[in-house]
Amino acid sequence: MAKPLSCLLVVEDEPAIRDLIVAFLKAGGYPKIVTAGNAEEALFYIMKDPGLRIQLALVDIVLPNANGLTLIRKIREAKTIWRRNLPVIVLTGRTDTGTYKAAARRGIQGYLMKPISPAMLLQTVNDVLAARGIAPPEPLKPAGGISTFSTVEDVAPPPTLDEAG
Repeated sequence: MAKPLSCLLVVEDEPAIRDLIVAFLKAGGYPKIVTAGNAEEALFYIMKDPGLRIQLALVDIVLPNANGLTLIRKIREAKTIWRRNLPVIVLTGRTDTGTYKAAARRGIQGYLMKPISPAMLLQTVNDVLAARGIAPPEPLKPAGGISTFSTVEDVAPPPTLDEAG
């Protein structure tokens, strides 16, 4: 039987990007998400707040007080096994191979490039958690009767100036 999911941690300093990632995760069925805007705040949640039971961290590389690679190194140096083995998925806009290699040496479980596709984000999170024996949640479904537009053709074009009168 799969273990239940407790909490995800999103470490991202840009509020708009952080909110978007949280929205994608919530739509994917992940209700309990803690966010941090810097490495120090993230370390507090991971190291000092055992009640959260964080089971996965999504970490931006470029952070204001310490970069994401330093944060991952500190996680990997933790005294407790579960913290040291916390799954980490890197989120970055950096395209150089050096960043990827440095993150890989720190034992990451995923590496996603910004801008992030919601489907790729959820697939990566689901896969990493499944590898830990945690079943992915059911994605949220649209509330009764509310339709979503599937293609651009489903949306009526705006009226022209002549039609708007």
